[in-house]
This record gives sequence, C-alpha cells and structure tokens, in this order.
Amino acid sequence: MATGKGIEIAEDGVATVGMTDARALLTTLLREVRYGGQVGAFTERGARQAYLVTPDFYERASREHVAVQRFREQQPDLFDEFFGDL
Repeated sequence: MATGKGIEIAEDGVATVGMTDARALLTTLLREVRYGGQVGAFTERGARQAYLVTPDFYERASREHVAVQRFREQQPDLFDEFFGDL
C-alpha cells in the first residue's frame, strides 16, 4: 500500500502511488505498467481508487468478462456452484 512518496510495490505485486503524488509520478508509473508488466493503482488514504493496465490486459479482461456473463446467463446454477456471488 502506498503511504509515502514514490511508487511502492504492494504484496500482490501492484505498483501503487498515492493520489497526491500521482502527477509527479505518472510517467514513471506508466513505464512500470507498459514496459515492466506491472499493474498500477492510484490510492487515496491507502485505499485503491483506480487501476492502470496495458491495453492488452484490458482487452483480454473485457473479452473474458463477456464470456463469464454469457456463462452466467446460460448456466446460472452451474455458475453459482463454482463462483457464488461473483
């Protein structure tokens, strides 16, 4: 969790930066995401408010979301058995 100045890597591997430091560190965070394969997050008072991901990550997640929604609609009982209230 980002609590001070700079980009910190959280336990789950997400590169975090506080909102008050975001402007100064935006280019660095973008490079961490784009070239370093990191997921980035902006935090406020220690809580994540927004994530920064690569276009490939977003597009894959978007396609997977559609597939999960279709599965949920077509097989609601099976979906609930495996995923609960996801």
